[in-house]
Amino acid sequence: FSCSDTCVSPASFLAARHLKTSMAASLAFVQKSQGLAQTSAPALRGAGQVQVQSDAKQSGVFPSVALPVAAATVLGGFVCAAKSRAGKRTRASGIVCNFNKEAQLGAQDPLGFWDPAGFCEDEAKFKDFRAKELKHGRLAMMGALGMLAQSVVQVPGMEGVPKGVTAALTGNGQTGFLAILAIIAGLEAAVFVQDPNKEPGNFGNPLPWFDDYSPEMRAREINNGRIAMFSAIGIISSSLYTGKSAIEQFGL
Repeated sequence: FSCSDTCVSPASFLAARHLKTSMAASLAFVQKSQGLAQTSAPALRGAGQVQVQSDAKQSGVFPSVALPVAAATVLGGFVCAAKSRAGKRTRASGIVCNFNKEAQLGAQDPLGFWDPAGFCEDEAKFKDFRAKELKHGRLAMMGALGMLAQSVVQVPGMEGVPKGVTAALTGNGQTGFLAILAIIAGLEAAVFVQDPNKEPGNFGNPLPWFDDYSPEMRAREINNGRIAMFSAIGIISSSLYTGKSAIEQFGL
């Protein structure tokens, strides 16, 4: 339960109530003392004056003592209430949702959270690298599939272009490669822009008939992207070394 600055704490309420009671008792005592001084009929004039002065002094002592005590009590109540509110605010501000990178999506057996170089120092860097990992994984999945497809089918105008990786450096293959890079740059700059209020790599669903954003499906995407990155590196390296296309590397 929290209250605003205008909320009265129980300690302040009790202190104010004690101040009210003390002041009422002091005023009643003063009135009673004055009444006794007026109604008494002393036998001697000097004795009466002494009695009245004595009563007046005594009646003045009690209010002078009661008021400072009550004021101190009220002040103490307000101080206790302020400390109580400050303690609650300190405890509330101390409750911070700690970021645990070992418990994030993608940290799984057998490696768990694998960051041997220590790049992910905090949550901001983790999210940045996670978004980059997803982008590279998606690009690698399309690239690996594309290198397999071009080994079998070639688009019009690419009939004389090699079916391996060297197609990007030969004839019309250079034009196609530059066109692909331009499309990727446009998508990266204008379409696939990371929203800080969304999960890393969440750019919407391009397939409205397949809407599954469950943690299981997201984990599968990360794993498939990681495998595809190794696959793409393997296809490119083998093609540059042997000169064979992706499908020919299987012995087909």
